[in-house]
Amino acid sequence: MYTSTLLVVDDDEVVLATFGKGLRDAGFLVELASSGSEALMKARSDPPDLAILDLRMPGLSGVDTADLMREMGVPVVFLSAYDDRESVEQAVSRGALGYLVKPIDAVRAIPGIRTALERAREIRDLLEQKERLAHAVDTGSLVNVAIGILMERHHIGRNEAFETMRERSRNERRKVREVAVDVLNAWQLINDLRPSAPGGSEESPLPSRGRQGKKEAGRSG
Repeated sequence: MYTSTLLVVDDDEVVLATFGKGLRDAGFLVELASSGSEALMKARSDPPDLAILDLRMPGLSGVDTADLMREMGVPVVFLSAYDDRESVEQAVSRGALGYLVKPIDAVRAIPGIRTALERAREIRDLLEQKERLAHAVDTGSLVNVAIGILMERHHIGRNEAFETMRERSRNERRKVREVAVDVLNAWQLINDLRPSAPGGSEESPLPSRGRQGKKEAGRSG
């Protein structure tokens, strides 16, 4: 069973010692930090599942630390001796998943911490789903464009174009998306290598039938 890791940050050594012990007794893995800068160093080396930050600390404040934690993808809960509306609203505006009030009691705080952990997992799952969907849309767009190129180039239907790429991907043990990228790259290369006629205008390397017909008509006359 997975055990969540908590990073508790407070400039009060007594709070760190007592609260940290209570959380460990409840079965959590707990890291302690006495400042925002120390907390960031620990989070970078080993990201916790949740950071519990004292709202008002000397030096790097809890609010500033929370902003930097979120950039690293670490969810936060604030810990404060103040439960006024302004402090709570400030915490909410910084994306905090909870707000714990001192004097803190680990046993009473655990339900709120577990709720925050669950919300953090839900948010992470939603973000992962969004990334997978974006990747799927991107892959679908690439494959569709490649299918269109094959249809036009070989005068075949959509299904046949797709099956041609899928067969290639199976033979080479690659994804269809990778084959589609090859098709797009080849198409771009062909366009880039199109020769230019004298005077700078681009012209097909093969004479058109109309031009060839005029030459033959001239010879016959």
